[in-house]
Amino acid sequence: MKTNHLFPHRFKWIGWCLFVPFALLFFVAPIFSEVFDDDLISFPTLSIGVKALDGFRLEGNEMGLTAAFEQQDMFYEICIIAMSVALLFIAFAREKDEDEYVEHLRLHSFVWAIKANTILLILGTWFFFGGLYLWFVLFWFISLFLIYIAKFQWELYLFRKGEDDEK
Repeated sequence: MKTNHLFPHRFKWIGWCLFVPFALLFFVAPIFSEVFDDDLISFPTLSIGVKALDGFRLEGNEMGLTAAFEQQDMFYEICIIAMSVALLFIAFAREKDEDEYVEHLRLHSFVWAIKANTILLILGTWFFFGGLYLWFVLFWFISLFLIYIAKFQWELYLFRKGEDDEK
């Protein structure tokens, strides 16, 4: 019994309709920080962190895990979650003409994207530091999907173009 775990084809368009606005908000909001209020989307959230037990001194194992409900700005978190779900929909939406060769292209593109994303992580870890590294990690988080989608769509385009040339 062959099970296909892909979303219906319409999820690709739902994904694009989610991804474009949330990606624009995510990357444009820091530029216009005076327009976007820090508490634009704020609500009590479970906040988990590490806190020094003895003031600011961190000696030995004198750190503790803290968890408390605190008022947090969730604008960027909501954007990241929406972009992740959107890219998942785009990447794993069924094609109209899904067959064994398209499955092969999916697997080939996924393996290629994992390799490229690993190289990207190594280079980013080597060259970016501090706050810039945090932004790199946020980009790297979604770059696997972006690389996979670009590679898969390119391979699919070349495959379909080859079919048209044969006709």
